[in-house]
Amino acid sequence: MSLELVRESAKINYTKGEQSSQTIIEHDIIVPDINPDVLRILVLDGEVIEKKSEVLQDKVSVRGVVRYKILYVSDDKDQSIKSINTSYEFSHIFDMENSNSKMNVRVKGDIEHIDYEILNSRKINVKTIVKLKAKVFSETEQSFVSELKGIEDLQVLRKNVDIYFYLGENTANYTLDEALEIPSGKPSIKEILRTDVKITGKDYKIADNKIIAKGDINILTLYIGDTEERSIEFMEHEMSFTQSLDFQGIDEDSECEIDYKIEDFFFSPEEDSEGELRILKSEVRVSIWAQARSKKNMEVISDAYSMRSKIDFETRLFKTNKVACQDKSQVILKEIVKINGESPSILEVFNVLSKSDLFESTISGNRVTIEGSLNTGILYVANNKEQPLFCHYSGIPFKHTVELDDVREGMDCEVDLEVEHCNFSVVSENEVEVRAIINVNTKVLDEIEYTLITEAFESEDRADTKDFASLTIYFSQPGDDLWKVAKKYLTTVEDVKKFNKIEEESLEEGKQIIIPRKI
Repeated sequence: MSLELVRESAKINYTKGEQSSQTIIEHDIIVPDINPDVLRILVLDGEVIEKKSEVLQDKVSVRGVVRYKILYVSDDKDQSIKSINTSYEFSHIFDMENSNSKMNVRVKGDIEHIDYEILNSRKINVKTIVKLKAKVFSETEQSFVSELKGIEDLQVLRKNVDIYFYLGENTANYTLDEALEIPSGKPSIKEILRTDVKITGKDYKIADNKIIAKGDINILTLYIGDTEERSIEFMEHEMSFTQSLDFQGIDEDSECEIDYKIEDFFFSPEEDSEGELRILKSEVRVSIWAQARSKKNMEVISDAYSMRSKIDFETRLFKTNKVACQDKSQVILKEIVKINGESPSILEVFNVLSKSDLFESTISGNRVTIEGSLNTGILYVANNKEQPLFCHYSGIPFKHTVELDDVREGMDCEVDLEVEHCNFSVVSENEVEVRAIINVNTKVLDEIEYTLITEAFESEDRADTKDFASLTIYFSQPGDDLWKVAKKYLTTVEDVKKFNKIEEESLEEGKQIIIPRKI
């Protein structure tokens, strides 16, 4: 009989490369006609929304939008604080060696720094440094030999390997469309100045061939109250959401990677049943992306030989990634921020804008050390007639250590920071105590390589068996085991064990082994 091959196939997804890049976006923002002139800017910040990314030959192309939020002091005494919400589209191409159009990519963007200059009362020049990080994935269908049959004296060596079958990726969209009530005790809305939207409490579970993702949409709103004083007010709303993504074949042991992204949001004041603007009409669009792998322990062929015919192999190196370990922890910060002498003293704080920034994550021993900063903007009423409103910026650095098993240097560490909660209290006219909780999601990825047989060929009958002695005395060499010795002298592992009365597969260096001729 001739050699028969039994094959298995596996879809494998492998991180081909990661790259970071920066792009500088410079343009002018024109004050809308309905807005009064700009005297002084209180806050100018924003966020990056990635719209479309694709892989090219050795490059990654990104298109996105920077959404700017501006609070400024106007020349209108009746409308002293005004806002501008605008956006600017950008595109960027950066190098990614060994990439091609058949690969997939995930891109995350963030604002690293914004500089601005008021050119005149109707025009603001903005220069924004956007940092982009891309991860490119290669998806392939790999076929390998899982069993050999058809030859009577065939000797086969098998091994168990963990193969991570790629189940694919999926994207689901969730839209929050709610009428949010103004909290009791707060005045009606005269004008919305600023809204900040973030997703917290991210989590998921696996059930019935689905990933069920959940989270909380947190909405912070700064608005002018409909009072004679036109007071500046602040309110917070939070809504939970759940969204499922189909993944055929997924189970509780599968590895998942999930990314949440706010695609867009819109807010407007609406009248309640009594005709007052006490409803915040909210529309938030969230995109949830996920990919999954299913781990299967399989017995595969690692070597084989026959005593009457030669068998040749073709092999291939397989690469994949696995989650070595992951952890969820928190950083709790409590810091007194001092307003320096160049800024006016505080009468009342409206709000503290907060954003976390990751500087570096390093692996040493079984620890991941994370360094970052909580960047705050304290928006307050100042004790100064010339500058009645002010925003003081500061950074609160932190260092956080996570202890993990099965982690080692050289692994890929992914850290996601999110500000879950931030509040404040005024200590004095130039001091504010800031208290914050930062969620730290740490995931460490390991690269796996294993060689599998992709082809096997039976050649002509062996011509080398006539050179074998009827009895051979062999002294084991470094790295020998019974399989290597049996294959070399065309016998079987069981015969060598039986003749030498040994049980173990491994061999000590210099051990004497008697090998009878099998054929």
